[in-house]
Amino acid sequence: MFIDEIHRFNKLQQDALLPYVENGTVILIGATTENPYFEVNKALISRSMVVKLEPLSKEDIIKVVRRALTSKEGLGGYNIKISDEMIDKIAEISNGDVRTALNGLEVAVLTTKMNKDGFIELTEEVISQSFNKPKAMFDKTGDSHYDNISAFIKSMRGRRC
Repeated sequence: MFIDEIHRFNKLQQDALLPYVENGTVILIGATTENPYFEVNKALISRSMVVKLEPLSKEDIIKVVRRALTSKEGLGGYNIKISDEMIDKIAEISNGDVRTALNGLEVAVLTTKMNKDGFIELTEEVISQSFNKPKAMFDKTGDSHYDNISAFIKSMRGRRC
């Protein structure tokens, strides 16, 4: 059984899975973007193997973007002109997230008019405007969380009401 966003299940819902996992009726695969040690029932965690997936490499993102640009199932049907530099920029902006790379690429292609030569030219300006700003990364146990809280508190202390 695959449950995406398993962290959204409450404790009772997660508890209901336990007997079926224990007796082998169900092989549970739960996916979460949260830290499972905080968000998933401890009994389920103790009977599980936790696998942490890392962001994709820049090279992997470049391969996927190139495939999307040439594949008929992707954007291969469009007459797209894009430099290696811009593909590299897409891979950099996406920060290891292929969904971000493909969504931004699609926005760039679908919102750009063909030039007089019949190409959709994806320039640096087009790419920059087509991607959301990078998301701040927070985690419950890392320094990032404390650094952000500290910066927030300091900004409040320096403010006059």
